[in-house]
Amino acid sequence: MFCCFPAFVTGSEMKLLYLAKTAIPARTANSLHVMKMCQAFANNGHDVWLNVLSEKQADSVASPDVFQFYNVDTCFRIVATRLFPDNGNKLRFLLSHFLVIPYLIRTLREVKPDLVYGRDIFSCYVAACFGYNVIAESHFPLWHGKVAAFAFKGLQKKATFKKLIVISEALRRVYLDYYSGLSPEHVLVAHDGSDPVDGDGVVEKKFCEASDRLQVGYVGHLYKGKGVEVIAAIAPQMHNVDFHIIGGLDEDIKNWKQRITTDNVTFHGFVQQGELPAYISGLDVCLLPNQYKVLAHGADPAKITKNISLFTSPLKMFEYMAYGKAIIASDLPVLREVLNGDIAILVKPDDYHGWIDAINSLQDENLRTTLGNTAREVFLKKYTWQKRAESVLVA
Repeated sequence: MFCCFPAFVTGSEMKLLYLAKTAIPARTANSLHVMKMCQAFANNGHDVWLNVLSEKQADSVASPDVFQFYNVDTCFRIVATRLFPDNGNKLRFLLSHFLVIPYLIRTLREVKPDLVYGRDIFSCYVAACFGYNVIAESHFPLWHGKVAAFAFKGLQKKATFKKLIVISEALRRVYLDYYSGLSPEHVLVAHDGSDPVDGDGVVEKKFCEASDRLQVGYVGHLYKGKGVEVIAAIAPQMHNVDFHIIGGLDEDIKNWKQRITTDNVTFHGFVQQGELPAYISGLDVCLLPNQYKVLAHGADPAKITKNISLFTSPLKMFEYMAYGKAIIASDLPVLREVLNGDIAILVKPDDYHGWIDAINSLQDENLRTTLGNTAREVFLKKYTWQKRAESVLVA
């Protein structure tokens, strides 16, 4: 149940234990977020331990290959606690949480952290019950998850609970409205982030030798609501533009290939983090076409309880900004918390003519450069992973 991979750590200001229930390695934004934040905490001088709660074998989680998979430095330790598989059964799900408590306690006592930081609310609650200072992070409302909702109600009453980190102002309002005992000063908004880009070290991928063809790309998963619907609608009408879809699970790619058959759309499949810079660098325009309903990874399409469109803070948005790319994004309130007309062109999700007009306007290289440079400046001031890691720990 327990395995540790040691990493080299120096100059530590605080020992921080990060608790996350996620599969690692995996292609999920959730696991990437966790690994990038652990790297950022460590690069800010802290002694960081990541405790991964996963159904995977411990030795597959706590492996040097994991760091390479996410393109992060080996600057923190990974502790793996194997979960009891629940196979979607609610009783087994509840049992798995209680069976893991002794292993969490052992990890807490062995690591002796100054602070517990966590994406798994139940684990954070356990840590708080044993007197550890806790900062919790949430990316969606908890009222539909009975175990997590119960744990958070208990957590917020603990004196060692320091604050809750959320990824958007919209999500902050939900928590404050739903949990009457939660003080506004205990809920901090920290939008997601990305790493700065060293342009000198990136070899740009050449998608096309014809310099007059605009290269437009989408990076990310392809499940319902992420916006590939937009590309499917507009690509057949834009024969002078090349579209690149980077990412996605094999099954999703297969399904979309059956719907999108025009020869100006290329599916590149999953690209590892270390290779992604070349792909993004080779694009002229980056798309963030979130729809009004976006399902969380693994969510049942028949249920609306996992709709994250109102609260999301997409990692790809900050990656696009870091690379100084011209962005066309859906005009949604939660995206406007970061984006505006100075750094992106905003279009209603279902206004396909508007998406076509926006792409055509970016045939103007000067406009692309202006938008991209402004976006990168804003990113460097506010949205790097290290700046995020600093902000969430401020008292």
